This record gives sequence, C-alpha cells and structure tokens, in this order.
Amino acid sequence: MSTATRIRSVATRLFAERGYGGTSVRAICSAAGANVNAVSYHFGGKKALYTNVIQGLADQRLASAQRILGTAAGDLVEFQTRLLLFAEETLAALLAEPELLMILFAEFQQGFQNCGPEALQGLEEQNQVLISFLQAAQDADLLRVDVDVDIIAGALQERLNNQVIYVNTIHAQYGTSIKVPEYRRHWTRQTIDLLLHGAARAPAPKE
Repeated sequence: MSTATRIRSVATRLFAERGYGGTSVRAICSAAGANVNAVSYHFGGKKALYTNVIQGLADQRLASAQRILGTAAGDLVEFQTRLLLFAEETLAALLAEPELLMILFAEFQQGFQNCGPEALQGLEEQNQVLISFLQAAQDADLLRVDVDVDIIAGALQERLNNQVIYVNTIHAQYGTSIKVPEYRRHWTRQTIDLLLHGAARAPAPKE
C-alpha cells in the first residue's frame, strides 16, 4: 500500500471518529506511519485531504449510477430491475466503507464548512443521473404523469443512506439489518416496490 493510500485510509477512519476539527495532521501521519509533512506532500494539506476523502465517495456513487442508470429502460421489468440493482449496489458499497457516509452526514449537518463545493459535484451529478432515469421512465409511460421524480429520487437516496448510518442501532434493536445479505435483498425489494407502487390495495372494480 502506498503512503498516500495509507494516509487516506487512516484519515477516513479518524475523520469519521473525531470529526474534521478533532483530527490533526500529526495524528493522521502518526497512525499511518508517515512523516508529518506527508499530508502536504501528497494532498496539499488537511482540507485538501478531507475534500479528497469526500470526493472518493461521490465519484464512486456517480460511476455506479452512470453504469446502471445511464440509459433509459426499455420496459417496466427492466426499469424495476435496474433500479433494484442500483439500490443493492449502493448499499453494498456504503456498507464496505461506512466511515465515508458518516463523514458526509456530519458535513451536511454543518453546512459543508470544512470542504469546498467541488467535493459535492459527483454527488450532485449522481443524483441527476437517477432523476434522469426516472424522468425517462415517466416519458415512456412507465411512471404516472403526476409522480414527482425529484421526490422519488430523494426518498430513495435518503432511505439508502439512513439504513447505513443507523445500521448498528437497527441491528441491535431488531436482531437483523442490511448487514445480513438475505435481509438486505428483502429490504431493497420492499423499498423499490413501495416507492413505485405504494402499499394500498387497488380498489375492487365496481359491479
């Protein structure tokens, strides 16, 4: 593992545990076994390293969205299948590095005071890919015309993020969570079904 990779990995963990203000360059370099000047040499300073960590999550989610949702679905089955795949892959990626989402969540709460707007570009583009995919489905008559695709996209993103942020609490309280692959598949299918079809039964046809 290169020095830069080791620093980024250690910094991700410390930023998640202690926050931006509570994490010093000296602590990062000490934990990474690197010279105290290594952060400046490889990243240009603490703030640039922090931005790089957030951009890593943003770029990862954008690449996934572009690959799965980058083109319009041909029919309803394909539409639902690709949306389900997007949700499952997003959860798996976030679970693999939950510290990244914890850092991002903290930054949202603080109004992104510790990083520049460039760190958010990938996340904004990823959300737009999802919205465009939903809009294309609506244009193809796969979604109702009165559905607000921005709200659907936001609801899905919020549910995916919250399941990861609170995964340990959920697991402790209910004995299962998306950490369990079988339940994760069940959760994603139920979530997509609810977002697309709701929970109410269709009214019985009148005699």
